[in-house]
Amino acid sequence: MIAILQRNSRLPLAPIVWVLGLIAVAVIGGSLAMDLSGQSSADGYVIGRWSMDGLRLYLWLEGGLLTAIVATLGAHIISVGFDVARGCPANLFGIPRPVHPRVPRQAGYIFVVLGSALVALSLTTLVLLNSCRYMRLV
Repeated sequence: MIAILQRNSRLPLAPIVWVLGLIAVAVIGGSLAMDLSGQSSADGYVIGRWSMDGLRLYLWLEGGLLTAIVATLGAHIISVGFDVARGCPANLFGIPRPVHPRVPRQAGYIFVVLGSALVALSLTTLVLLNSCRYMRLV
């Protein structure tokens, strides 16, 4: 699908991937929030086909995918922050951009902190899943 978008578009591949990634975070996060309520139609479908263990596996896969996407986004933001701190051109959302001369190099550490917060938030998602009554690992 990405190859089709790349062939028919004049945009570089990296911004397309980032937009699709951000949309995936919104969709998967919203779906996970509805699924954890126990009232979604996906819950009923999975329980009807695969039982409670299937639902547990489905929710863990959904949470793991969300965690992986958000952690990848955080890692990219961390690398951009280190590029800005070093004075290198920052590869912001796949587009290499030179840092403006008036921007202090220390401003890159703000991106490092924000990216680290996203990685920590993604790990917190797994802790949240484990705190649900029917999702306990142990």
